[in-house]
Amino acid sequence: MSTYEVPDRSHLIGRMVRLRLHTWAAPGPRRGVFLGQGEGGLSIRAEGGGRFVYRHDEVRSVRAA
Repeated sequence: MSTYEVPDRSHLIGRMVRLRLHTWAAPGPRRGVFLGQGEGGLSIRAEGGGRFVYRHDEVRSVRAA
């Protein structure tokens, strides 16, 4: 996989995930329901409501919680 390819995370859609973000990434929830991803980034729905979008370069890893 080159640095420009986005990993396939389609198996995580609808599941609870935990994100590891880079230290310089914008603050926000790191745990929520994975809603999907596109070319620019990925989104999660946090507990208590709200949809949060992170750019792919902000995310170090995504794991099922």
